Amino acid sequence: MEKIILEDLRINLISVATVIFNEIVNLPKELRPDEKQRTGIAILVREIGTRNLLIIKIHEPSENAQFFSIEKAVRSESFHDYSSQNTENPDRMKFAGSVTVPYDSQTDIQCSVSGLKAEEDTAVAVVLLSFVTGWTKRKVIENIVKKGGALPKCFYDKNHYLYEMIWC
Repeated sequence: MEKIILEDLRINLISVATVIFNEIVNLPKELRPDEKQRTGIAILVREIGTRNLLIIKIHEPSENAQFFSIEKAVRSESFHDYSSQNTENPDRMKFAGSVTVPYDSQTDIQCSVSGLKAEEDTAVAVVLLSFVTGWTKRKVIENIVKKGGALPKCFYDKNHYLYEMIWC
């Protein structure tokens, strides 16, 4: 497979992530109830074990979001998990939102997002990994699950607002 140079994708990733963030936060409250004001998202995309990485801010993510985008990634890599949901424990400030795919036999690509609800962070990460790898979102999800990565149950609920973003 062709080597991915993340810096070359920066502008396009910012564009894709901005569109997704705006779509999610502008959904009607009846469809997407949320008691928090979402000011932005922090994103870490990296090739694990290398300096090939990007840290991106969309709009104005909180300091917490900036921290948690990195914490999720480090935690899931430390536990050899392909999803931070595997070790999610909101009571202990351990959240979902980071997913990893094996890109080739030597490379894992990880995307960690923070600033939205956990399942929304994960959905954004899946979409961005699809963009980075050139794979369909279905292939990204299959690779996460094949490696034992947990994903939000709402991804499989046809009545949930994230379903279409994930599968269509």
